[in-house]
Amino acid sequence: MPINFTQQQRQALLAALGNGRPNAIGARRLAQILGYPTGGNQVRLRTLIKECIENDNDLIGATTGRPAGFFIITNTNELEAYLDSLENRTRSDNDRRTALIISWNNQPNIPNTIQQILTIQ
Repeated sequence: MPINFTQQQRQALLAALGNGRPNAIGARRLAQILGYPTGGNQVRLRTLIKECIENDNDLIGATTGRPAGFFIITNTNELEAYLDSLENRTRSDNDRRTALIISWNNQPNIPNTIQQILTIQ
């Protein structure tokens, strides 16, 4: 993944995040703190978070529960709960992808897609 943010921007994110799930901070509030757009789904903020996880190996989790938001993962339970939520989302997205492929390929008089159904173990 390319680097799109400065070290200062990445450090500002980490400084704004709470430690542990109970201290999660909502995306809108976090974007506001960092001076990013707060409308929509905070694409810039989410890109920064992804970059921190993938390039800097930062342990940033997210939760939809109360409080909803992002946080620094501080223990194995928080990590595993977040990994489970990512897995569930991946499976759900893949189920939708599979349904689209099947629906498309079942349409008469159009060529089938070359996309293959993915199997997630």
